[in-house]
Amino acid sequence: MKDITNFFLLFFAILVSAQEQKKDTLAEKYANIETVVINDKDYEKVDYYFGLKQENNVRFIPMTHREEGVIFYNNLKRKGRVSNVVIFLHKTESKINLTNLEINFYKVDTLTGKPTEKINVKQIIYVPKSKSRGRIKINVENYHIPFPLNGIFASIKWLPNEFNDKKVGPSLRETDYEEQISYSRYKDGNWTRIPNISRKPNMYTNAMIGLEVYIKRKK
Repeated sequence: MKDITNFFLLFFAILVSAQEQKKDTLAEKYANIETVVINDKDYEKVDYYFGLKQENNVRFIPMTHREEGVIFYNNLKRKGRVSNVVIFLHKTESKINLTNLEINFYKVDTLTGKPTEKINVKQIIYVPKSKSRGRIKINVENYHIPFPLNGIFASIKWLPNEFNDKKVGPSLRETDYEEQISYSRYKDGNWTRIPNISRKPNMYTNAMIGLEVYIKRKK
Protein backbone atom coordinates (compact mmCIF):
# COMPACT_ATOMS: atom_id res chain seq x y z
CA MET A 1 0.00 0.00 0.00
CA LYS A 2 2.91 2.33 0.83
CA ASP A 3 4.53 1.73 -2.60
CA ILE A 4 1.21 2.48 -4.35
CA THR A 5 0.83 5.75 -2.43
CA ASN A 6 4.40 6.79 -3.27
CA PHE A 7 3.81 5.97 -6.95
CA PHE A 8 0.75 8.21 -7.17
CA LEU A 9 2.53 11.02 -5.29
CA LEU A 10 5.37 10.91 -7.81
CA PHE A 11 2.98 10.70 -10.79
CA PHE A 12 1.06 13.73 -9.54
CA ALA A 13 4.28 15.72 -9.02
CA ILE A 14 5.33 15.10 -12.63
CA LEU A 15 1.91 15.53 -14.18
CA VAL A 16 1.06 18.90 -12.63
CA SER A 17 4.34 20.37 -13.83
CA ALA A 18 4.39 19.02 -17.40
CA GLN A 19 5.07 21.69 -20.00
CA GLU A 20 3.93 22.03 -23.60
CA GLN A 21 5.89 19.89 -26.00
CA LYS A 22 8.60 21.75 -27.85
CA LYS A 23 11.82 21.14 -29.74
CA ASP A 24 15.15 21.68 -28.08
CA THR A 25 18.40 22.78 -29.61
CA LEU A 26 20.50 20.10 -27.91
CA ALA A 27 21.81 17.46 -30.30
CA GLU A 28 21.24 13.84 -29.39
CA LYS A 29 24.47 12.12 -28.33
CA TYR A 30 24.78 8.46 -27.51
CA ALA A 31 28.16 7.03 -26.54
CA ASN A 32 30.07 9.67 -28.48
CA ILE A 33 33.69 8.52 -28.27
CA GLU A 34 36.41 11.15 -28.24
CA THR A 35 40.08 10.40 -27.58
CA VAL A 36 41.54 12.83 -25.06
CA VAL A 37 44.92 13.39 -23.50
CA ILE A 38 44.85 12.75 -19.75
CA ASN A 39 47.44 11.56 -17.25
CA ASP A 40 46.78 7.94 -18.08
CA LYS A 41 47.19 7.63 -21.85
CA ASP A 42 45.56 4.21 -21.82
CA TYR A 43 42.09 5.74 -21.46
CA GLU A 44 39.67 7.42 -23.84
CA LYS A 45 36.74 9.65 -22.93
CA VAL A 46 33.18 8.51 -23.58
CA ASP A 47 30.08 10.68 -23.14
CA TYR A 48 26.84 8.92 -22.21
CA TYR A 49 23.87 11.22 -22.77
CA PHE A 50 20.42 9.78 -23.41
CA GLY A 51 17.50 11.35 -25.25
CA LEU A 52 18.80 14.91 -25.45
CA LYS A 53 16.75 15.77 -28.53
CA GLN A 54 13.77 17.22 -26.71
CA GLU A 55 10.33 16.27 -27.94
CA ASN A 56 8.72 16.44 -24.54
CA ASN A 57 9.85 19.17 -22.15
CA VAL A 58 8.86 18.16 -18.62
CA ARG A 59 9.72 19.66 -15.26
CA PHE A 60 9.81 17.32 -12.30
CA ILE A 61 9.19 19.07 -8.95
CA PRO A 62 10.81 16.71 -6.43
CA MET A 63 10.12 16.01 -2.78
CA THR A 64 12.72 15.60 -0.05
CA HIS A 65 14.01 12.04 0.33
CA ARG A 66 13.07 11.34 -3.30
CA GLU A 67 15.82 9.69 -5.35
CA GLU A 68 15.77 9.35 -9.12
CA GLY A 69 18.34 8.04 -11.57
CA VAL A 70 19.27 6.50 -14.89
CA ILE A 71 20.91 3.23 -15.93
CA PHE A 72 23.98 3.63 -18.13
CA TYR A 73 24.81 0.49 -20.07
CA ASN A 74 28.45 -0.25 -20.80
CA ASN A 75 27.89 -0.96 -24.47
CA LEU A 76 31.64 -1.00 -25.16
CA LYS A 77 32.12 -3.81 -22.61
CA ARG A 78 35.32 -2.30 -21.27
CA LYS A 79 35.99 -1.29 -17.68
CA GLY A 80 36.35 2.38 -16.92
CA ARG A 81 36.01 5.13 -14.35
CA VAL A 82 33.42 7.87 -13.97
CA SER A 83 34.77 11.39 -14.43
CA ASN A 84 31.72 13.70 -14.36
CA VAL A 85 27.99 13.56 -13.75
CA VAL A 86 25.91 15.92 -15.88
CA ILE A 87 22.43 16.93 -14.75
CA PHE A 88 19.98 18.98 -16.76
CA LEU A 89 17.90 21.31 -14.61
CA HIS A 90 14.59 22.94 -15.46
CA LYS A 91 13.71 26.37 -14.11
CA THR A 92 12.54 26.03 -10.49
CA GLU A 93 9.44 27.95 -9.44
CA SER A 94 10.27 31.09 -7.45
CA LYS A 95 8.16 30.01 -4.46
CA ILE A 96 10.05 26.72 -4.06
CA ASN A 97 13.24 26.67 -1.99
CA LEU A 98 16.40 24.92 -3.12
CA THR A 99 18.05 22.04 -1.30
CA ASN A 100 21.29 20.09 -1.56
CA LEU A 101 21.55 17.16 -3.94
CA GLU A 102 23.22 13.88 -3.08
CA ILE A 103 24.81 12.07 -6.03
CA ASN A 104 24.96 8.29 -5.78
CA PHE A 105 26.12 5.36 -7.89
CA TYR A 106 24.81 1.79 -7.76
CA LYS A 107 25.58 -1.55 -9.32
CA VAL A 108 23.00 -2.89 -11.78
CA ASP A 109 21.40 -6.28 -11.17
CA THR A 110 22.00 -8.45 -14.23
CA LEU A 111 18.64 -10.23 -13.87
CA THR A 112 16.20 -7.44 -12.98
CA GLY A 113 18.07 -4.47 -14.47
CA LYS A 114 17.41 -2.53 -11.25
CA PRO A 115 19.97 -0.71 -9.10
CA THR A 116 21.32 -2.72 -6.18
CA GLU A 117 24.42 -2.12 -4.02
CA LYS A 118 25.74 1.44 -3.65
CA ILE A 119 29.22 1.92 -5.12
CA ASN A 120 30.35 5.24 -3.64
CA VAL A 121 31.53 4.99 -0.05
CA LYS A 122 31.72 8.72 0.64
CA GLN A 123 28.78 11.09 0.35
CA ILE A 124 28.81 13.23 -2.80
CA ILE A 125 26.98 16.54 -2.37
CA TYR A 126 26.12 19.24 -4.91
CA VAL A 127 24.93 22.62 -3.60
CA PRO A 128 22.72 24.36 -6.20
CA LYS A 129 23.27 28.07 -6.62
CA SER A 130 20.47 29.05 -8.97
CA LYS A 131 16.84 28.33 -9.81
CA SER A 132 17.52 28.89 -13.50
CA ARG A 133 17.42 26.25 -16.19
CA GLY A 134 20.85 24.90 -17.07
CA ARG A 135 23.34 22.10 -17.53
CA ILE A 136 25.44 21.28 -14.46
CA LYS A 137 28.63 19.21 -14.54
CA ILE A 138 29.78 17.65 -11.26
CA ASN A 139 33.31 16.25 -11.12
CA VAL A 140 33.57 12.97 -9.19
CA GLU A 141 37.07 11.82 -10.13
CA ASN A 142 38.31 11.99 -6.53
CA TYR A 143 35.67 9.45 -5.48
CA HIS A 144 37.16 6.74 -7.74
CA ILE A 145 33.84 5.46 -9.10
CA PRO A 146 34.35 2.42 -11.37
CA PHE A 147 32.32 1.91 -14.54
CA PRO A 148 31.50 -1.84 -14.42
CA LEU A 149 31.13 -4.09 -17.43
CA ASN A 150 27.39 -4.45 -16.87
CA GLY A 151 26.85 -0.70 -16.48
CA ILE A 152 26.05 1.65 -13.63
CA PHE A 153 23.07 3.44 -12.13
CA ALA A 154 23.61 7.15 -11.38
CA SER A 155 21.06 8.94 -9.21
CA ILE A 156 20.14 12.25 -7.61
CA LYS A 157 18.62 12.44 -4.12
CA TRP A 158 16.96 15.60 -2.78
CA LEU A 159 17.96 16.10 0.84
CA PRO A 160 15.89 17.90 3.52
CA ASN A 161 16.50 21.66 3.70
CA GLU A 162 16.53 24.17 6.56
CA PHE A 163 12.88 25.06 5.93
CA ASN A 164 11.67 21.44 6.24
CA ASP A 165 9.89 21.82 2.90
CA LYS A 166 8.19 18.85 1.31
CA LYS A 167 8.54 20.12 -2.26
CA VAL A 168 12.01 21.40 -3.08
CA GLY A 169 14.23 22.46 -5.96
CA PRO A 170 16.14 22.35 -8.18
CA SER A 171 13.71 20.88 -10.69
CA LEU A 172 15.10 18.10 -12.84
CA ARG A 173 14.36 17.98 -16.56
CA GLU A 174 12.80 14.84 -17.96
CA THR A 175 12.45 13.81 -21.56
CA ASP A 176 11.30 11.17 -24.03
CA TYR A 177 13.62 8.32 -24.89
CA GLU A 178 13.17 5.03 -26.72
CA GLU A 179 14.03 2.94 -23.64
CA GLN A 180 12.72 3.08 -20.10
CA ILE A 181 15.95 3.36 -18.15
CA SER A 182 14.96 5.55 -15.19
CA TYR A 183 13.99 4.43 -11.68
CA SER A 184 13.00 6.29 -8.52
CA ARG A 185 12.31 5.60 -4.87
CA TYR A 186 11.27 7.38 -1.69
CA LYS A 187 13.14 7.21 1.64
CA ASP A 188 15.42 4.39 0.48
CA GLY A 189 12.44 2.17 -0.36
CA ASN A 190 12.03 -0.10 -3.36
CA TRP A 191 13.08 1.12 -6.79
CA THR A 192 10.24 1.53 -9.32
CA ARG A 193 10.18 2.81 -12.89
CA ILE A 194 9.20 6.47 -13.10
CA PRO A 195 5.68 7.08 -14.51
CA ASN A 196 5.56 7.34 -18.28
CA ILE A 197 3.73 10.47 -19.47
CA SER A 198 5.08 10.50 -23.01
CA ARG A 199 2.49 11.32 -25.65
CA LYS A 200 4.32 9.39 -28.34
CA PRO A 201 4.09 5.64 -28.94
CA ASN A 202 7.13 3.55 -28.01
CA MET A 203 8.71 6.47 -26.15
CA TYR A 204 9.26 6.68 -22.40
CA THR A 205 9.75 9.41 -19.80
CA ASN A 206 13.30 9.46 -18.44
CA ALA A 207 15.40 11.68 -16.20
CA MET A 208 17.93 13.88 -17.99
CA ILE A 209 21.24 12.80 -16.49
CA GLY A 210 24.52 12.19 -18.30
CA LEU A 211 27.89 10.64 -17.52
CA GLU A 212 31.40 11.30 -18.73
CA VAL A 213 33.47 8.15 -18.42
CA TYR A 214 37.06 7.16 -19.15
CA ILE A 215 37.14 3.74 -20.77
CA LYS A 216 40.22 1.55 -21.03
CA ARG A 217 41.46 1.87 -24.59
CA LYS A 218 41.96 -1.28 -26.68
CA LYS A 219 45.59 -2.14 -27.29
